[in-house]
Amino acid sequence: MLPSTLDALADLSEIRGAAAEAAGMRATAGSIRRMSPADQAAFTRRARRGRLEEEAAIDPGVQWRVRELVAGGPDAAVAAARAGIPWLLRRLLELVAITPSDALLLVQQLGIVTLPDLVATLHDGRLAQQRSAAVVTRLKAAALALGQEVRLVPLGRATELLDAVCAAIERGCPSIDLLTPAGDARRFESLVSSLVIVGRASDPQAAIEAVSSLGGLDDVRHRGGRRAVVVFQQTEIDIRVAAPDDYGTVLFNATGSTSHLRAVHERRGRARLAPGEEAVYADAGLPFIPPELREGAGEIEAAAAGRLPGLVQREHIRGDLHMHTTRSDGADTLDAMVAESAALGYEYIAITDHSERAAAGRTLGRGDLDRQRSEIAALQDRYPRLRILRGIEVDIMPDGRLDFDDRLLEPLDIVLASLHDSAGHDPAALTRRCLAAIRHPLVNVITHPANRLVGRRAGYALDFDAVYAAAAETGTALEVDGAPSHLDLDGEHARRAVAAGVTLTIDSDCHRARSLQRQMALGIGTARRGWVEPRHVLNARPLRDVLAFVAAKRRR
Repeated sequence: MLPSTLDALADLSEIRGAAAEAAGMRATAGSIRRMSPADQAAFTRRARRGRLEEEAAIDPGVQWRVRELVAGGPDAAVAAARAGIPWLLRRLLELVAITPSDALLLVQQLGIVTLPDLVATLHDGRLAQQRSAAVVTRLKAAALALGQEVRLVPLGRATELLDAVCAAIERGCPSIDLLTPAGDARRFESLVSSLVIVGRASDPQAAIEAVSSLGGLDDVRHRGGRRAVVVFQQTEIDIRVAAPDDYGTVLFNATGSTSHLRAVHERRGRARLAPGEEAVYADAGLPFIPPELREGAGEIEAAAAGRLPGLVQREHIRGDLHMHTTRSDGADTLDAMVAESAALGYEYIAITDHSERAAAGRTLGRGDLDRQRSEIAALQDRYPRLRILRGIEVDIMPDGRLDFDDRLLEPLDIVLASLHDSAGHDPAALTRRCLAAIRHPLVNVITHPANRLVGRRAGYALDFDAVYAAAAETGTALEVDGAPSHLDLDGEHARRAVAAGVTLTIDSDCHRARSLQRQMALGIGTARRGWVEPRHVLNARPLRDVLAFVAAKRRR
């Protein structure tokens, strides 16, 4: 029992990258096997008493492990060791789909460390070539079950974690000269199933050793020649380091999606090393396809026909039309929001605090509008190159009216309207309320139209075709909201909206100055998933065009 448990523990240690410890345990297991039964029993008694220092049969580096094993029993020791390996392999062991030796072979022979690795090898047939049909069947069933268990991380949180780890790698691993968050986050999926970073270094193995030694990591659950799986703030992050001649291939494969990868690889035929992703696509006879489009939703066909959209980028965005200050539920003052917006190089912004009926901690009362107008006028003199528009985010009430009357809204430069409160209405009633706001002559933008909360609420099931038609007809913009909790309209709806002739805005919906840039980036990435081009976006236009858009609706 003791030697076989040591072998299992050695397999688990080797998965973690602790090769010396694994070798010591294997050597100790071999020595114990060569003992007579009586000598094994005596050895176990000495181990239980902690008297192993002079034992020739035990590697000095694993004495603590043997003491732990005999004191707590094999089950506890193996369970503790399992907790230190990547989540996928731990769960496969707990499901009895594989043994520790199987787990090590999956890692060493097929590079299976995470659930996406397992899914990919099941799809491409490599697993069937290496393992028996019975093992493949068990792993297929396990992959389906584990797919339901994966803890999805909202994109906003995922980008925070990835940015923090990238910053730590940049500080502590100077040999890595390129570093890119990949996976779902690079494609701006609103919910991220696996966090991946791809780096480039002339000596990948040395770079991985440096990454594994970084301070601030909770754990290193796997360390291989070109890959480490680390835990940061209780979340697994898959870090891969490629050599310069293969960086493009590794980044492409790590970005996904599965359907996109399969389609491109089928066109590539026999793969070759690619230093950049452009070379990957060139091998497939295609131009570079931006990560946000890689969803198997017609992008391959569009690329082959030369019809890929020229996607909106940060440099196209001239202003931010949705933000909040301490006048409502913002964390920063008007002055702070304006100062940061000016530093970001915007030509114009709109200050759009919440009106009275919003379910926010603070709202803008009717009597606050005049005071805010004076504050904006004073700041405008200090920022002559940044036009500060007076706006508001009003609530669409259960009867379809706005919670501020026209007399209060008419003096404003821009009016945003939101369906914050469902009032228990069904989709038809919610749609009627939204359409009433769209048809109001003073409403210019419907913000986060579905009012979804990423990872918590799917959003309203509006009749979106009717919403798009009304928005296009009346000259009302629909928003792609960059707040991590919203990311709404999402990519699918944004694509349908522009196809229906709708003008979009991409806004931060920011409540603190330090997040203005980050939330705008999330909004842009979400819009790019919807094939959105600059020509579709109101705040990619000069100020005069924005004001003309508002005036045109009022004239109607």
